[in-house]
This record gives sequence, C-alpha cells and structure tokens, in this order.
Amino acid sequence: MATKQSRKVLFPGSWWVPILSIPISFLLWLSVTLLNTAFAQHVGLQVSGYLSETASVLTVVNYALSLFAPFALYYDRTYVSEKSKWTPTLLYLFIFVPLLNVLIATFYLARRHRFVGNP
Repeated sequence: MATKQSRKVLFPGSWWVPILSIPISFLLWLSVTLLNTAFAQHVGLQVSGYLSETASVLTVVNYALSLFAPFALYYDRTYVSEKSKWTPTLLYLFIFVPLLNVLIATFYLARRHRFVGNP
C-alpha cells in the first residue's frame, strides 16, 4: 500500500516572501526610474545621480532575487502541494528569467492565494 510521504520543509509556509519581493522590487525600481525621469531637469544632477544609483541597486537586487527565487519556489511548491489540492507546475521555475519573473511571480502568488489563502 503506497502512502504519501511528507517531505520536511524548512520554514514551512513562508517561502512565498522572496517570491513576493520580486514584483515589489520591480515596482520600486519603476517608481524611482519614473521619478528620476520626471524630475531630473528640476532637481539637479546630484539628486538625479542618486536616483539613478538607487535604480541600479534595485536592478541588482532584482537579479539576485531572480537567482534565489527558484529555490524558494521549489520549497513553497512543496508546501502548497501538501496543504492544498493544487500542485504548481514546474514551469513556474522559469521565475529566474528577468522581467518575465515579475509576471510569473504575480501569477503564481495569485493562484497560491486562491488555493492556500495567504499571502
């Protein structure tokens, strides 16, 4: 008789947080870039330079999150499949692709909310 083995998950239920940080960091980058574009001629070069550097740092953070996200998604996928009837497909692991990761993370978190309830 086959039984479903439960895999031990480190930090159960909280692996969605790094996945959520991808769209948040993208929105922060977008807002800083738009702010810099809109007000660059009015605030001077020094402030505009700081905003450009901030946007660059947010880009690097987003790339780092893109590299970490497949691991977080794997563990969250395990948690979701144990807690609900939905088993997320492995295609979600394409979350490491920059810019595509924003759409994948948003879609995954919306589906996760429908089946698990949080975030």
